[in-house]
Amino acid sequence: MEMDAYHAERRKGRRAYVQAPILIRRVGSREPGPFHELVTKNISLAGVYFETAEEHAYTVNQLVMTSVSVPEPQRREFPFTRVAGRSRVVRVDPIALPNGNTHYGIALEFSNDVTALTATPPLG
Repeated sequence: MEMDAYHAERRKGRRAYVQAPILIRRVGSREPGPFHELVTKNISLAGVYFETAEEHAYTVNQLVMTSVSVPEPQRREFPFTRVAGRSRVVRVDPIALPNGNTHYGIALEFSNDVTALTATPPLG
């Protein structure tokens, strides 16, 4: 997969292309909404990317609570099994599908206070 220079320069961490469940909930309103369950396209310690069919579900700079659980078979590839906390929407990309519909690629950047849980304690 080839990336253009614009996106390649903005990467803060090595991305792994894996489908993992992600729970997302908007923050900042009086009554927090329910978590929506989607599936990631790729993930790193810096952020996560997923797609949705909902056109106006997310906007750039919107804050969300996220929880991503790495499936058991892929856990050897990651330094964590689950990451949870606040994230910020940094990109919303329309994706034209072959059937004429449109999905939206959403890139989230994890905040500094995100918690990464590991299956085994780190050595050191």
